[in-house]
Amino acid sequence: MSFRGWWSVPLLVVLVMVSAIYLVSTRYQSRVLFIKSEQLQLQAQELDIAWRHLQSDRAELVRHSRIDQLARNQLDLTPTDLNRTLYIQGKPSALLPRQVEP
Repeated sequence: MSFRGWWSVPLLVVLVMVSAIYLVSTRYQSRVLFIKSEQLQLQAQELDIAWRHLQSDRAELVRHSRIDQLARNQLDLTPTDLNRTLYIQGKPSALLPRQVEP
């Protein structure tokens, strides 16, 4: 080795050390990102399950039989009979469209 090339060996050692540190750092970041990705996938699955439960609950709440049961039991409402129906004679409502006679 000549006097001119004495600096090449320490330079190569420094470059190898920098490369090794960069490799370790990159692998660590990769692991951290992989763990975060797994956690987010698990959270997405949990949110999907919760969404399906909410859809099922909503479907149950808007079922006609449930509404009918609540109206009868809690509000004491009953279906009307024809005998109890009162028809009012009079002018048609201003909100209803009128038929034009020719």
